[in-house]
Amino acid sequence: EALRIELRGAPGTVSETRYHSHAHVKTFSENQILREKQEVVDFKTLTQIKSFDTASKVLIYTVRTTEKDGSADLHDLAFPEESEEIEYAVRANGLVLKAGKYPSQSLFFVPSMPIPADEVRIGDTWAMEHTWLSASDNIPLKLDIVGILKNIVTCAGTVCADIEISGSVKLVQPATAAASRFDSRVWGRLLFSPSRGDIIWSEIHSQEEMNVGADKMSVLSCMVSETKITGKYRTGLNCSPELFPVKAVPAL
Repeated sequence: EALRIELRGAPGTVSETRYHSHAHVKTFSENQILREKQEVVDFKTLTQIKSFDTASKVLIYTVRTTEKDGSADLHDLAFPEESEEIEYAVRANGLVLKAGKYPSQSLFFVPSMPIPADEVRIGDTWAMEHTWLSASDNIPLKLDIVGILKNIVTCAGTVCADIEISGSVKLVQPATAAASRFDSRVWGRLLFSPSRGDIIWSEIHSQEEMNVGADKMSVLSCMVSETKITGKYRTGLNCSPELFPVKAVPAL
């Protein structure tokens, strides 16, 4: 069975999605740990489809964060802060054309997932790359990520694509200081509904290490999401940044 995976939506559709993000941050100097902290935030968003042009395949929708529990900056996760609304214009292939007031080189323009150019079958792979500037210091970063269709499953009464992703984030240019280094890995799993044209569940992990001279920062993080499809949520919505492979998707 072949699936067409692309972003789309019916105008007027409103979806609620909840998210749980957990980061474990460690700071070292001379191989001695200086600080260690856990950053946890839970939040909910409402997404409203404004229009979908079938000719240009441009989807226009708004995302508003309605609830937030935790002190983490949601902009660092490419989400609106509590009570903020962002209007997006996105092509069916994931290319972001507009993200509210934010510049095109910001994290808000990184596509939400890699999308294949053609129909895919179980075992097919496809790749995506995207470059943006970090918000704190305008350092150019490049994401390289690969998607693989692991399975076709039934979820929330419809057919879903079980997609595994893996990749890395690297500096576009090597660090200027000889002793500087940045490494980042990204991996996870998601359920995509071709009939709805969106992600209905995801669990994404990342591992980052940055070295400057004798100083080092290590970040293990995870984020899990679920969209309410049939009037209720169906998963416990939790993740551990220490847990490595995402071996399975939940039964929805």
